[in-house]
Amino acid sequence: MKVISIALAASALAVATPAFAQEESTAGGKFVAGAIIGVDRVEFEVDGFTSRDEDAVFGITAGYDYETEKGLVFGIEAEYTDSSLGVSVQDGAESASVNAGRDLYVGGRLGFRPGKNGLLYVKGGYTNASIELEYDDGTGQVSAEESFDGFRLGAGGEIDLGKNYGIRLEYRYSDYGSLGLGDLLGTDFNVSRHQGVVTLLGKF
Repeated sequence: MKVISIALAASALAVATPAFAQEESTAGGKFVAGAIIGVDRVEFEVDGFTSRDEDAVFGITAGYDYETEKGLVFGIEAEYTDSSLGVSVQDGAESASVNAGRDLYVGGRLGFRPGKNGLLYVKGGYTNASIELEYDDGTGQVSAEESFDGFRLGAGGEIDLGKNYGIRLEYRYSDYGSLGLGDLLGTDFNVSRHQGVVTLLGKF
């Protein structure tokens, strides 16, 4: 799976210590901002039928990290991403589809440095996704565009590319639970997503 491969690469990347590693202390606070690109896989379940598909995800992130002298890192971050991914299922005359839209995320990170310029971390927080849903029961089609709350968990690795730059490789899982649209569409949807992303960072 692509997202699992990215997560494994993150661990190797964070432990590595290339020749351009920083010699000075990395302790203290820094604002960070970056561009995100990666793979987005949405899993969609309706009336016992499950479908999944992959496409690209892209966006931006910003936050603040504070590192102690012992190499522990505490961070907060916000993120905006978008995706053109769409997933559909069909059973005879009945069909349903989900098109993923923008995704907002706010959360925290906790990490440690296994080497001078590598960082391993876990993360978690709140996510709000915009999703367009269509449902056809064979007698007519109904559609809706809604925003739904969920949670996100993730893990990754980061490596410094000099004093003011870095790169992250990260896996994250987001779950939006059961989308209660029975009154509107005639059925409920369960949506979750797996993502493997690369983030190019600037640090200030």
